[in-house]
Amino acid sequence: MKKTQYTLLLALSVFAYVLTGCKSPAPAVPVSDQIKNAYVAQSVTEGGTTVYTAGGTSNTKPGYSQFRLNLASPPAVTYTAVDGTVFTGTYALVGDTQIVLSGLTSSAGPLTGGTTITFNITNLADGTVTLTRTTPDPKTGNTTNVYNLKKG
Repeated sequence: MKKTQYTLLLALSVFAYVLTGCKSPAPAVPVSDQIKNAYVAQSVTEGGTTVYTAGGTSNTKPGYSQFRLNLASPPAVTYTAVDGTVFTGTYALVGDTQIVLSGLTSSAGPLTGGTTITFNITNLADGTVTLTRTTPDPKTGNTTNVYNLKKG
């Protein structure tokens, strides 16, 4: 009798383990869906020096408070630079590690240094992204910049 109870208890335990332990993993969300947001600057590093932190009182470049990168309506992009100039164009992902903004123009004319900006995506999490510009930015003294962005 006792052996039957143990066998039944063991069978129920194995059954419960199988039901709770055999969940299929959640499907991976593609980078194209993860990045589809409007972003504001959380912090910005120019040439290795942090020049802006959201809410900071001693920012050397407070203009980044107006920085925007709107990727919410692919392939359209709206990019508001540190000086407040608003550019529109298109964007495309290159694999899962780069984003290319192209055809960037504003009412003031094309972007300084061309009409394309390429960023490496160095971190992408829920509602945040870290982008590293692949070429120096003429608007910031030809520094290579890192943008820590959050949904905003």
